Amino acid sequence: MSYDSMLQQALKLHQQGKLDEAETLYRQILQTTPEHPKVLNLLGLIAQGKGLHSEAINCFEKAIINDSENFELFFNLGWSLSALAKYHEALEAYRKVLKIKPDTKEAYLALGETYALLGQKDKAAEMFEKALVFAPKYVEAEINLAYLNQDIKKLLQLYNEQPGYPSIAYYLSLLYRNQGDIQTALRYAVKAADGTTIEGYQLLAGELYLQQSCNDAAAAFFCEALELNPRSLPALINLANIETDSQAAEKMYKQAIDIDTQDFDAHLNYAVFLHRHNRLPEALEEYRKAVIINPQSSEVSANLGTLHRSLGETEQALDLFFNAFNLDKNNRQYALNIAETLVILYRQSPDKAIKIAANWLQYCPDNPFAKHLNASFKGENIGNDTQYSQELFDIFADNYEHTMRNLNYNLPEQFVEFIGQPAGLIIDLGCGTGLLGEKLKTSDNRLIGVDISAEMLAKAADKNVYEQLVQSDIIEYCPNIPPQAFVVAADVIGYIGDIKTLVQQVFPRKFAFSAAINDNSVDNFKLDISGRYVYNSNYISAILTQTGYTDISSQEVVLRTENDSDVNGIIFYAKEKTDEPKN
Repeated sequence: MSYDSMLQQALKLHQQGKLDEAETLYRQILQTTPEHPKVLNLLGLIAQGKGLHSEAINCFEKAIINDSENFELFFNLGWSLSALAKYHEALEAYRKVLKIKPDTKEAYLALGETYALLGQKDKAAEMFEKALVFAPKYVEAEINLAYLNQDIKKLLQLYNEQPGYPSIAYYLSLLYRNQGDIQTALRYAVKAADGTTIEGYQLLAGELYLQQSCNDAAAAFFCEALELNPRSLPALINLANIETDSQAAEKMYKQAIDIDTQDFDAHLNYAVFLHRHNRLPEALEEYRKAVIINPQSSEVSANLGTLHRSLGETEQALDLFFNAFNLDKNNRQYALNIAETLVILYRQSPDKAIKIAANWLQYCPDNPFAKHLNASFKGENIGNDTQYSQELFDIFADNYEHTMRNLNYNLPEQFVEFIGQPAGLIIDLGCGTGLLGEKLKTSDNRLIGVDISAEMLAKAADKNVYEQLVQSDIIEYCPNIPPQAFVVAADVIGYIGDIKTLVQQVFPRKFAFSAAINDNSVDNFKLDISGRYVYNSNYISAILTQTGYTDISSQEVVLRTENDSDVNGIIFYAKEKTDEPKN
């Protein structure tokens, strides 16, 4: 076959989408003419389409050596450089396009997009506007300029005027997602993805479905993205995260890493997978690879800290949690990780833990976890620490029930065994995720749940046992309790301290509550190193009696297991004798 006929055949295959066959012919041609710029450019475009941007760049640069006035080569080079986040090099390539052909509107558009990625909004706007000078009706420039200015009104106008442009729907989706309107964002993302061959549009729809916990729909879009680009790392990683078959998931994580050994997300997600399956040495290795790629990732430091803590390496874990916290001081989970790990260290080396906790408080005097921890180490009474309680349980909500099961927590069952399932209105103070409410609920009663944490209340709502859920500090809520209500509080007063005000506000209603007990202590109540108050049972009985309760019964229970030891407590049931029916 002659050179010309081989090239024509290769071009035909390329146009038909038979890229591998076209590539084979292009490479055969290069064996005869290894520096042919047109063939090198076409090979670069195939590599670009496969996501092999380093290979594409190599082809374009070789072609440019022998065809330095071909503006298309510089444009293609800029595209692949930008795909590899080499933005400044991409800018230089696009400028060379304009030097050769100053009226190339696509180059101005690409410059604007690149400046936007660099966060240079003014320069980006200037480039989009220059593109519109050369082509006043250049829709892509109008779209990008509207998106840059966060102008939903303009994008909606363009969407109505140009329904055939999926990029308008794509950028509308991005803007609505930025505003937190996920439903509207998803609607436009699906429209953008419909019938297009742009991988990013499929990925956006998949990511938004994931946010809605619609895993099957998300997976369908990620699969479409993978069909468009078999080397799509986001598609592979997200599909692996969704996959319930651990072998299939692991295969996809490894495939992603094989595609790009320096991809941070691939190593991080694979490490989390290994960690979740208790393959700790392998997880540790993957986390370390992720750290090398991105040493500024607070998430990796936090995950590594959790792993080291599970291995009993407390001080290493603490160092990593502090590193995560220093990288992102607004992340409440990192502060909680530090506090929990300092409690573990306190049991091993009290003096060291106290010193580190004091330094943390000096460094972050307003952090509620640092303040509460220092008080608990000193046994100080800091009262009803509402900020600490709210932040703690907002963080804790997602894993609360799983954690409590691991602590052998069966207090709700013990409550019902002791007090039964009262009829009428029940006020569940500190209801949390509704574990007690589930056990108390019958057709003869109505439940109102009160909790300081919105996240815990959201979990409680899913149980459909409460007539009403109220976000409030329980002390502030008590004056609103109806006279005939039965009040319960399971594992709640440990966050209050002095219960005198609470008891006075609940009286004369029937009141059942639990408390951690240490009758060997000379204190009426004391903040334990766990961050909860522990009580002397005589103090509680005295408060109930002084307030006016005349019929007080109690039941010793094990509240939970911590550090392989039982946490002993008592359920108190207080009422007035006049509540009992008379003969």
